[in-house]
Amino acid sequence: MSLQETIQRVLDERGVPYEVFEHEPVYTNPAMAEALMVSQRETVKSLVVKTKEGSLAVVVLPGDAKMDWKRAASAAGTKKVSFAKPEAVAERVGCEVGCVPPFGHQAPLPVIMDPALARLEYVYFNPGVHDVSLKVSTQDLIALCSPSFMEEG
Repeated sequence: MSLQETIQRVLDERGVPYEVFEHEPVYTNPAMAEALMVSQRETVKSLVVKTKEGSLAVVVLPGDAKMDWKRAASAAGTKKVSFAKPEAVAERVGCEVGCVPPFGHQAPLPVIMDPALARLEYVYFNPGVHDVSLKVSTQDLIALCSPSFMEEG
């Protein structure tokens, strides 16, 4: 089963309403927002990071946000985080960098979320592929991810 199928199965099993949007392949949040004709803020950026101790986590941000390394490290309970290697992302998440979903990963990973996302009604994310986006309510996304939250920035 593909990562996209796994994610949609989770949504269906939990009774979470969602919409599927097919579009040309996108590799950045600005391109995704343009393809969906929504603001970049409404897209989700999911970044896999490696802690100083070697564990991985997924940091979920609004698409227009920049990574705040100190806030992410603090939320992960470590002194420093950096981007995980693409090979580690493929192995643990099940897709390549650039279309990492906020949940549904092949191996369970802790999720760290920017609290700014909670102020949005809906968000769009890639389900492990570059040419499909899913729209879900932000509250459903938070329930699915069971994240820890970064401190307000």
